Amino acid sequence: MKPHPFKPLQWRRPPIISVLDRMVAAELAKTLGAVLGVLVTIIVSRKFLSILAKAIEGELSGETIFQLLGLKILSATAQLLPASLFMATLTVLGRMYRDQEMSVLASSGVGLSRIYRAMSWMVLPVTFIAAVLALQVMPWSERQAQALMKKDEKSADIRGIKPGRFNEFSQGDVVLYAEELNEDNSMHKIFVQSRQRDKTGVVIAESGHLRRNELNEHFVVLQHGRRYQGIPGRADFIISEFEEYAVRIDGPEGETASLKREASDSMVLWYSHTPRELAELQKRLAVPFGVLFLSFLAVPLAKIAPRSGVYGNVFTAFLIYIVYENAQKITQGLLMTEKIPLWLSYSGVYFFLLIITGVLFIRNLGFSWIVQVAREKVGL
Repeated sequence: MKPHPFKPLQWRRPPIISVLDRMVAAELAKTLGAVLGVLVTIIVSRKFLSILAKAIEGELSGETIFQLLGLKILSATAQLLPASLFMATLTVLGRMYRDQEMSVLASSGVGLSRIYRAMSWMVLPVTFIAAVLALQVMPWSERQAQALMKKDEKSADIRGIKPGRFNEFSQGDVVLYAEELNEDNSMHKIFVQSRQRDKTGVVIAESGHLRRNELNEHFVVLQHGRRYQGIPGRADFIISEFEEYAVRIDGPEGETASLKREASDSMVLWYSHTPRELAELQKRLAVPFGVLFLSFLAVPLAKIAPRSGVYGNVFTAFLIYIVYENAQKITQGLLMTEKIPLWLSYSGVYFFLLIITGVLFIRNLGFSWIVQVAREKVGL
């Protein structure tokens, strides 16, 4: 039997994504999806209740409700990404510490830099997605929501009429009462009070219906009634009878209101150079920056003893996040009043997170070890 010829081992290039990278990234992705889904459901449900209340009052249509719900989900997803990834990182790494997986990895030569590299496969794409959502999708969804609300405010004069009660339209300038309202929008026994500048008129009619003209203006067309205008007892008090009389209950549909800062484009906010617009831009930039810096902080914060409690350092993380969120709002308010410079408002909170991260590293690794790393005597 002839021996097999000797074949030298061939060098293989290591894979770009190792087993550790795939494991950590997959766990982060699954946990992030679960946490984000729960938080978005809670927040959007609360907002949906207020939208549903407006629909019950006739201010919004059924079609608009679901469109607004979708837009609110987009905005809530962007706003909750930093907190969700922060919690997901704490959960995944905390479980690895409790199950002593981190001890096994450390004995195999896996240091903190290797953990950060594995996390980067998930954190960097999420940071990019958060930037797109915060800078582009959030203002777009706000513009769409405002447009839908504005459109429904104009058509609410048709849907919002309820029989047997007084209905206010056109910002209170028109008050309409109809004792009966049929399915074809015809009304019977109608009372209308309209105000134009300083003159008030009252109209009583037997019947009426709704009509829209070619300019998309809404009118209540009254039939067989009387109109009273002026103050009783004065010489200019007028009583007139009519066969048909129309009262406009809203303006042209082409009217548009000025967009709020939340709906303004991000580049417009940057080039405005006004404190309030720059504070709104800071609020948007806090989403991708929060994803990046909070995930960086979560690595030393997640270190716990192998047999510690299930929740680990969640309470400490909760306190840090509350301080971070309040610091964001305080710096935005100070920027709006021009009490702090722009650079401090944009970067002060993240310096605070870096300081906390450094303190946690010193607590976990020891000050002497940090000094050695700084002198390049040992590596992470």
